[in-house]
Amino acid sequence: MTLFKNFTPILALVGLITIFGCTKEEPLPDKSIGEWQVYSISDGSGAVTVWETIKADLVDLIPEYTCMEFTATVTEQIVSTKYVMIDKFSRGCLSPSISVYTWSIDPETGFYKYVQGTNVINYLISFSNGDNRMTWKDQTSGAVTIWDRVVEATAQSTE
Repeated sequence: MTLFKNFTPILALVGLITIFGCTKEEPLPDKSIGEWQVYSISDGSGAVTVWETIKADLVDLIPEYTCMEFTATVTEQIVSTKYVMIDKFSRGCLSPSISVYTWSIDPETGFYKYVQGTNVINYLISFSNGDNRMTWKDQTSGAVTIWDRVVEATAQSTE
C-alpha cells in the first residue's frame, strides 16, 4: 500500500504530461494567405506588362483612371480576384469584375488548384522577397502573374 501511495503523484504527473504534451500541432498558414496587388502580367509568349507602369501612363492621359485596380485576396478557403478596368467610352472605370475560387494544394504535384464551378486552373506558385512577392504560373497557358503583398504601413511613434 505504501508503494502505491508513492507512485500516485508520479502517475498523476505522467498523466498531465501526456495530456498536455500530445496537443495537436496547428499547421502553419499558407504563405499565399493575405492581400495582394498585381505587379506584372505576362502571357504564354512572355510579353510582360508591369501594372503600375501602364496605369501611370493611362492616368497621365486621363486622371480619372486612378480607379483601376487589380488585386487578389487569399483566405484559407477561397481566392478572390478583383479587376477594375477603364471604360473606353468615358472618363472612368467599369464596375469591378470579381472572380472567386476555392483552392487546394495537390500533394503529389505541389500545384495550387483553383476551382470555380467546372473551371479548374493549376498554378505553380512560388514566393520571393521575404514571401512578399508571389508568382503564379498557369500550368495550361504558361501565363505568369506576379503579385506583391499589400503591407500596411505602420505609424511610427514620435515619442
